[in-house]
Amino acid sequence: MLTRAKLVIFLTVIFLLAALGMSYWLFLRGAGNGQRPVVPLFTGSKVPRDEAQQALDFHNAKRREVGAPALQWSAALALNAQNWANHLANDSNCQLIHQQHNIHGENLFWGKGLPYTALSASQDWYDEIKEYKYGVVTEANFHPTGHYTQLVWKNSRQVGMGQASCHGGGVVIAAEYDPHGNMIGQKPY
Repeated sequence: MLTRAKLVIFLTVIFLLAALGMSYWLFLRGAGNGQRPVVPLFTGSKVPRDEAQQALDFHNAKRREVGAPALQWSAALALNAQNWANHLANDSNCQLIHQQHNIHGENLFWGKGLPYTALSASQDWYDEIKEYKYGVVTEANFHPTGHYTQLVWKNSRQVGMGQASCHGGGVVIAAEYDPHGNMIGQKPY
C-alpha cells in the first residue's frame, strides 16, 4: 500500500523526470532543423533563462548576417563559464584574465553602474566589428577584434555563459564557445 510520504516522493520524482525530459526536449528542439535554438530550462549558470535566450538570439542574428550556422546553448559550457566568472569575481578582484589551457573559445566582459546582462556583454563583443576588416585572423588584428570574431566564428557550434557579481560592485560575464575560434591564419566566416 502506498503511504502519503511514498506518494509525495513518487510524484516528486515523476515531476523532476518530466522537467528534465522537457529541458532536454527544448535543448534538442531547433538543433539543425531551421527552428530557433532554445535555451534549456536549466541554463547551467546564474544567467536567467530569458537573458540567456536573448544573448543566444543576438549571437545567432549576428552569425546569420555573415552566413555562420546558429549556435546551440550548452549548459555544460555555461557551467564552465559560471565557474570561471565566480573565480574572477571572488579570487581575481574581477580582473579579466582568460583561463590557461582552455580548450574552448572564451569571451570576458566586466561592467559597473548599469544592470549588465549576457545580452549587454554580447553587444559589447559585437561592437568590435567597427575595428574589423574581413580577412584571416592575425596577431595584429586578434586583440582589437577577437571577441567579435569568436562570436561569429563559423566552426563554433555551442555557447554557454555565466555571470558573477564583483565585491566592489559591477558584474563579470564569461562566455565559452565550442569548438573554439580565433585560429590564427583562418577567416572567421
